[in-house]
Amino acid sequence: MNMDKLIGDYTSLKMRASYGHASYAMSRGTFKTKDHIKAWENLSFHHEDEGIYWYSYDHQMIGVKPEEKDHHTILHLMNQSDFTRFEFITTTTSDEHIYGCGEQFASFDLKKKKVTIWVSEHHSVKKLVKKFLREKFFGIHPNHQSPWKDQQTYYAQPTYMSSQGYLFHAVCDSYQTYHFKENQTVHRFRSIPKDIHFFHHESFLELSGLFSKWIGIQPKLPDWITNGAIIASQGGKDALLNNVKIAKENQIPLAGVWSQDWSGNIITSFGYQVYWNWQTDEELYPNLKETIKDLNDQNIAFLGYINTFLKEDTRLYREAKALDYLVKTKQGGIYHIQSTTFQAGIVDLTYPKAYQWYKEVIKREMIDLGMNGWMADFGEYLPTDSVIHEGHPEQVHNLWPVLWAKLNHEAIVESDKENELFFFVRAGFKDTAKYAPSLWAGDQHVDFSKEDGLPSAIVSALSLATSGIGVTHSDIGGYTTILHMKRSKELLIRWAEMNVFSPIFRFHEGNQPTKNVQFSHDEDTLMHMKRLSQMFMMLTPYHQSILKEYHDFGYPLIRPLFYHIDEAWAFEESYAYMYGKDLICYPVLNKDTTKMIVRLPEGSWRQCVTNTHFDGGTHEVNTPLGMPIAFYKEKSEFRELFQQLK
Repeated sequence: MNMDKLIGDYTSLKMRASYGHASYAMSRGTFKTKDHIKAWENLSFHHEDEGIYWYSYDHQMIGVKPEEKDHHTILHLMNQSDFTRFEFITTTTSDEHIYGCGEQFASFDLKKKKVTIWVSEHHSVKKLVKKFLREKFFGIHPNHQSPWKDQQTYYAQPTYMSSQGYLFHAVCDSYQTYHFKENQTVHRFRSIPKDIHFFHHESFLELSGLFSKWIGIQPKLPDWITNGAIIASQGGKDALLNNVKIAKENQIPLAGVWSQDWSGNIITSFGYQVYWNWQTDEELYPNLKETIKDLNDQNIAFLGYINTFLKEDTRLYREAKALDYLVKTKQGGIYHIQSTTFQAGIVDLTYPKAYQWYKEVIKREMIDLGMNGWMADFGEYLPTDSVIHEGHPEQVHNLWPVLWAKLNHEAIVESDKENELFFFVRAGFKDTAKYAPSLWAGDQHVDFSKEDGLPSAIVSALSLATSGIGVTHSDIGGYTTILHMKRSKELLIRWAEMNVFSPIFRFHEGNQPTKNVQFSHDEDTLMHMKRLSQMFMMLTPYHQSILKEYHDFGYPLIRPLFYHIDEAWAFEESYAYMYGKDLICYPVLNKDTTKMIVRLPEGSWRQCVTNTHFDGGTHEVNTPLGMPIAFYKEKSEFRELFQQLK
């Protein structure tokens, strides 16, 4: 990569600064914001002093101290000004592709888009209502995309990868926007960044690994994770044991079962929701500790659920309130967030005593119970108009999910359970990776829509891969069920086909379980689940091999095609992926699909399941329900393993 073309020399950097203050409005985790700024002023090179290049406007100075490392250029910023806003501008090319900025759903390539770096709830009530009305009056159109300005994300990160062979990362916690214009990129910050990093390498795989190791490798998954499916079960102990019985009777290999309502449930307008008090509901799950032990004796793990909130007037809420451990309003009361029809308080993760107390809740109520893992949900909701123990909420907001992941990780480490337990998160920012063993793609819709359904889970994984995240997965079948949008048998099976080629094969019943097709829907569905779960388990040597690659070298498991394919079309492919270096996966993304067109790179390939030989080029293949569409390298060292997939 030519740094001069990207940023110029150190006496001609393009930077602007200003003064401003922002306003924010939050509704159920989604944000609207406006920045009130004075005029932007160009910073001009002033002088160089001991390797620091000073830029100024009206006696306000910002210095840039370059540092060159192997495949890594760092610009350290020295702020001797009272500016509160900053812009850094780089030169780009019109044919450049941009990927990353954390997790995206609607578009993998971000060129010509303006991306916000601000942790938020991805889905909003407004978007759901618009989708319902649009589909009610105009029919279902899976390729529809909402205006880009309406896109928000659970996992925001000031990182992106360019098809020109470099990766950009800013060390800055505040709200940011990156505008990827045709010939330049404008990076705008609501504070002065500490550092700006450019990583560069001729190999995209090595570039990705270099950055992943720098940002932090995720903790290891326990070995049992590839023993089979993790089925979901809600509704109590009897339902749990019955689902396990059905799975075993139908020879579905089980790694685990997860019951997100272990702490109870509440029926709301949105559906079947968890009762946010992190203690066993003895009516729903009597003698749960013994049940978990019995499951473990059968080599079946038990997973639960927790989030950053406590439902108002629950036992733990009252305890946290009495100890003064909850986030406050500016008037000194408890800051409540609204979740559908109930309110909840937020544990103040910046208060060391509250942080330790919540960690002990996890140890006592979950780990000591015998749980083998859990979903650590949310982390996006810290309001900017709240009062926290340490720091200003506007500057801490993006760091909130990092604190949440760190707390969960420490609970496991301090219990000496690193090789036995894991948790998965949806929200994140820089440093989440070093604490969270896996991300999951959040609350996908139970449909084939590109913006929010099955295809968006692929974009999620690819964008996270280019942002340094190596281990990700999605709910098999999606989650969000509303009105006419209900999970079909076809969707569940197609999603399971895709997740055969992922590190975790985990189901979700959704927010309205009785309206969704589940793994035990009928004999035919059970047959497909048995076969696909067995395929996933059979791939254990390959799963473990590429997991080891990630921990040794930082290579993500799910990879963009261009990491391994040096052909122009690979940079434009958003809905196929490499799983490791030997498999190309083409998930079926449309309903009623019997055939699809796939494109393979130069070389010799064989299709999984059929073992049919293909050369590089474009091919039409059959897509019977229940057959994952994937291709392996003819000369792969795992060829014999892939040939066994039936």
